[in-house]
Amino acid sequence: MRYLPAVVAALLAGAVQAQEHTRYHGAWSGPFLFYVVQQDTGAQGPPAVHPGAMQIDPDGTVRAQVPGGACTMTGSSVDFVSPANASLDLTVSGCKDTRFNGHFSGKLINNPVLKYASLRLNSMRSLDAGTAQISAIMRR
Repeated sequence: MRYLPAVVAALLAGAVQAQEHTRYHGAWSGPFLFYVVQQDTGAQGPPAVHPGAMQIDPDGTVRAQVPGGACTMTGSSVDFVSPANASLDLTVSGCKDTRFNGHFSGKLINNPVLKYASLRLNSMRSLDAGTAQISAIMRR
């Protein structure tokens, strides 16, 4: 009987941790990968990786900072397939590498079992060198 409080506490902690991955809203952080892809030849030049953070508010507002790339992201999100995943529509600005400034759209796919989310964003404008893409593996 004396172990019951510890067992209950462990179960509640696991439930809370699992619950935080049932919705995409909240704070996320991790390395952001910036790269340019040309359809027929693949990546153009070396990718850049910078730590960053993203906040998605309950109303769908998205704000992100990637200080190493000097990038700011703002925009909106909506549920994609389920409340665990999101479609994102973002404006990226202030980047040192100006190829990454502009309008991006993509998905945040949450993996509740492995406790991470995968971010994939594609530029909505065409570059001479290809398409700018941003991806990240983020955790709470």
